[in-house]
Amino acid sequence: MRLKFTIPILILVFLLSFCLAEDGKYGKPGDYLRFGTCAQGLAMGGAFSTLAHNGDALLYNPAGLAQLERWELSLTYAQLFMDSRYNHFSFAYPVQNIGNFGLSLANIGVSNFDGRDIYNRPTGDFSSNNSAISAGYGRWVLGRKVRVGIAAKYLMSSMEDRSSNGFGGLDIGLVTRDFVRRLRFGVSVHNIGASTISEDEYPISFRLGAMFKAMRRVFILADLEIVDDIITPHIGAEAQISKFLKLRAGYNMSELSFGMGLALDRLISSLAGVGRPSLDYAAAAMNPLGEDFVRLTLTFNGPERYDIRDLMAQTNPCEHLVEFEGLLDKDGLIGAKANLIYGDCYFTYESEEAPLDVEPAFKDIHYYFKEAYIGKFGTDWPQAIMATEDANLIFSQRTHYMFAEVSMFKELNEDTKNLIKELIFLGGDSTQYDVRLQYDLGYTFEALGYIDSAKNIYSDIAEQDELEDPVRALSLYRLAKLIQKADSDSSIYLLEKLVKNFGYGFYDELWGRLSYPMIPEKYVDNSVADNALLLMGDIYAEKGGDDNLESALISYLDILLFYPNAESRVVKKAVQRAANVYENLGEMKQADAMKRLLGTL
Repeated sequence: MRLKFTIPILILVFLLSFCLAEDGKYGKPGDYLRFGTCAQGLAMGGAFSTLAHNGDALLYNPAGLAQLERWELSLTYAQLFMDSRYNHFSFAYPVQNIGNFGLSLANIGVSNFDGRDIYNRPTGDFSSNNSAISAGYGRWVLGRKVRVGIAAKYLMSSMEDRSSNGFGGLDIGLVTRDFVRRLRFGVSVHNIGASTISEDEYPISFRLGAMFKAMRRVFILADLEIVDDIITPHIGAEAQISKFLKLRAGYNMSELSFGMGLALDRLISSLAGVGRPSLDYAAAAMNPLGEDFVRLTLTFNGPERYDIRDLMAQTNPCEHLVEFEGLLDKDGLIGAKANLIYGDCYFTYESEEAPLDVEPAFKDIHYYFKEAYIGKFGTDWPQAIMATEDANLIFSQRTHYMFAEVSMFKELNEDTKNLIKELIFLGGDSTQYDVRLQYDLGYTFEALGYIDSAKNIYSDIAEQDELEDPVRALSLYRLAKLIQKADSDSSIYLLEKLVKNFGYGFYDELWGRLSYPMIPEKYVDNSVADNALLLMGDIYAEKGGDDNLESALISYLDILLFYPNAESRVVKKAVQRAANVYENLGEMKQADAMKRLLGTL
């Protein structure tokens, strides 16, 4: 699905759901099971089924358990309307290569009811309670393309001296992986096979969910909850403001909610050693009984399951990208490495495997590199990376030039120039790709008007006769363009050298297409030699005189003879200019032939 269609589709779903929405969500058996669990879910209006990933997912969509990366313990408390209270406990634990398991206990109750007999005489206080114990399992399937989960519930209710209990049914669900890195869907069915408890029949309910990653760490979510013939839409949003603060808001046709999340271990580093706690707060207004209420959730997390060296040991990571999806938002080297894996794989595809006539999607890839460098290490990222132990295991000259080039595609300005300078300063595992970063800096200088600086860099690269890297061909071409007016003979010399040494394009020893800098344009025929011949012909034609015109004609015709599959734009220019040269030489028959050929292109 193309990203440009995502927003209209979500808007259409929202409008349709609001049109179909009905009152009457509350008052059905088991409504407290649809009341939600944690403060995060409440704050987003209950639109949480595709984002929940720990034990709280058991009551939203048990497939969310599959995304769990480390054990999590969650405790929720809410003081509700009419002095009622709601408590929820959940614990989830991942078992490597088997799946993830979860357990939860939800309870809603009211104490200190004023008891009366049939004659309205006081009988003392009593309480009312409803509880549900849920146990579930979730895991990835189909090559980690889909998460699936199942949960079973046991329900208990009591009032004064009366109580009942029974099987609450099975809940099953699935959640897709993220499509185009931004959109996921989920569906779940609840209360399958539930028994009748205290003459209450628990209805089968459905929940459909979607999550859209609107921008960096901003999520928009929507759920449709279907109970009998009642359809209730839920919409919500979450934005991560900083490493320790998230803001949330939501609406579900009856409640307007908002809240925030605090990563206490990031706010107070000393707390990281006591379960990496986080605290979520939510408040809701316009609830069904007209009273505002709040909900608090305290979550503890286990240690990371991954070591940076485990990630380094992965072979062919591009074939298993979804395995690293859960690591993208991790802090430090682990999160940086996961983002670099994504960035590297997509960059390599766009450079080496994607159709040559398709514009590379480098602007989308930019997110991963920026997150790896700046998102994980802050505005002083060069110093922070250099001071981090084992950083050289994941950052390299290769990742540097990729970050530089996706940034150049996104925008060419002074910030881009400074970024490339910092990447060059940062260094890496070797100097293998230093020349590529130097070329990137040279072109950025040229684009910003620092022509002398650009010439110096291009000249240094062009003079490296032993260098067979594509950046040398591009440096020869860019330098020739910059000096064609001031020194046409030297410009022609550079172009002749380019055609002689790089006439066949860029390939490795197995004739696989090499990655090459696609700045300022993507050379769709994988060659710069045809562009060089076109420029050489233009320089000869500008010089004038029969000898120079004949040399220009040779350059244009060489494109037609040796590069018949060259980019059509270049071929058309070569034919048109060859026709012009023939006319200037008085050879009208050949000029007409060129014009007829141009009409067929």
